[in-house]
Amino acid sequence: MNVAAGNLRGSAVSGGLWSLGQVVANKAFSLLGTLALMYLLVPGDYAISALALSIQSFVTFFPAFTLGDALLARAAEAEALMGTAVRLCALISAATVVMVIAAGPIAAAAYDDQAIAAACACVALRPIVELMLLAPQTRLRLRLEFRRLAVVDAVTQALATVSGIAMAWAGAGWLSLLLPQIAFTGVRALVYRRSAGPAEPSAAWIAGEWRPLLSAYALSGLGQYVHGGLLMVPPLVIGAFADNEAVGLFSMAFTLSTAINVVVAVSIGLVLQPIFARMAEDPNRQLAAFLRSCSTIAAVAMPFCLVQAVLVGPAIRTFLPSRWEGAIPMAVLLSAGQSFYFAVNPAMSLLKAQGRFKAFLVWQGLQLMVVAGAMVLAGRLGGERAGLAIVGVAGLYTVVSAPIGVRLCLRDQPSPWSRSVGLFGRPFLASLLAVVPAWAGFALLGGVGRAWDIAHIAVVPLVVACIYPLALRALDPIAWNEVRHIGSVLVARFRRSGRVVEGAHRP
Repeated sequence: MNVAAGNLRGSAVSGGLWSLGQVVANKAFSLLGTLALMYLLVPGDYAISALALSIQSFVTFFPAFTLGDALLARAAEAEALMGTAVRLCALISAATVVMVIAAGPIAAAAYDDQAIAAACACVALRPIVELMLLAPQTRLRLRLEFRRLAVVDAVTQALATVSGIAMAWAGAGWLSLLLPQIAFTGVRALVYRRSAGPAEPSAAWIAGEWRPLLSAYALSGLGQYVHGGLLMVPPLVIGAFADNEAVGLFSMAFTLSTAINVVVAVSIGLVLQPIFARMAEDPNRQLAAFLRSCSTIAAVAMPFCLVQAVLVGPAIRTFLPSRWEGAIPMAVLLSAGQSFYFAVNPAMSLLKAQGRFKAFLVWQGLQLMVVAGAMVLAGRLGGERAGLAIVGVAGLYTVVSAPIGVRLCLRDQPSPWSRSVGLFGRPFLASLLAVVPAWAGFALLGGVGRAWDIAHIAVVPLVVACIYPLALRALDPIAWNEVRHIGSVLVARFRRSGRVVEGAHRP
């Protein structure tokens, strides 16, 4: 992508559309894969996978990609620092691999399941393949090559899904949830490296730079670590207060209810951070871009998540074996909480682009302590429904945390709290006005059975699609206009692509 030929807003819109397109294609395909895996695997397989990933996350203090964040914050020097960064990351990744393998037997004894030790040995490969991603992914992000990133991610994720299904069919159990994702992350790194092309030579080690680079890496990595803690803590706490089946149900509920919103948010975060970094010399423009991005994402994410909360029960009853119905209340809580998650990654991207790694770490650290404590308390007081009580905390903490994150980004602005709350409040109210009538209509009629569930799935989105645009236009006209602009860009590109294809076939 030639950034000089266009503006940063165009790059952000284009990159966001490519990321969104990749997500839609991936998740449509992955949903079919998930359904297949639900028939081939049991909750215990998901429990082993979730616990191993949680343990791996627990001992991974400095994820490799957060060093890429530190490089993006010094975009002008990034290429010169790349050799030093890769070698620094290699040392830390090697230590991480050792800690993950060592933690396996300890966790296996604690949870009385020796398969966890083998699963930890498997996920110990992740730091190695993530190290391979560091340099090529950072280079492509610096060049705003979002189209290339999106295409590679879509293809490799599809291949990982197919491989997982094949392994599950062959009886590989929990291994089919872990190994394909790790293997195709390595493939993605190799393709990124080829796509990035030859790099400018950089010093293998710059003695005067490794300390400031390590400092930024440590703050960014620890901030990301404690952020990731909110993903790794629930399975561990549920396993302590409930059983492995509850952990497996939570893992499946999390996969179904958060996958699209989480991946959309992460993808958009990957797009926005280098865009924000290029605006570093114009803070007002940078902040305006952040608020516009959050407002636009909110207008799309909030109704989607609330519709998902209404439909996840009918969908599980319709498409999955009955052994997974225990995950329905968990999935409802997680889907509802995800309606506030949309601003988390843009806020993290802005703080990192500004080099405010300490503020990022404090925000995430306080959040982890409060939420983890609340989960333990919910587990102690939850009795027979301890698992569901813990998931309630895990699902709904973003209702408080996300506005705080936006408030941090508005530190020097007038009325920061009212602007932050308004950013969430307007689209949420518009979403409620559209979703609640559709949900209430079915609830009042009180039907049951598969046909009734299918009617839910078919009718509720249509009702919301009719009401929501009117409600959003009335309550948040700025967000409405931004969504219309992006929609018009998408339609124009689709038509232009159609004309190109038509011309190619014309004699």
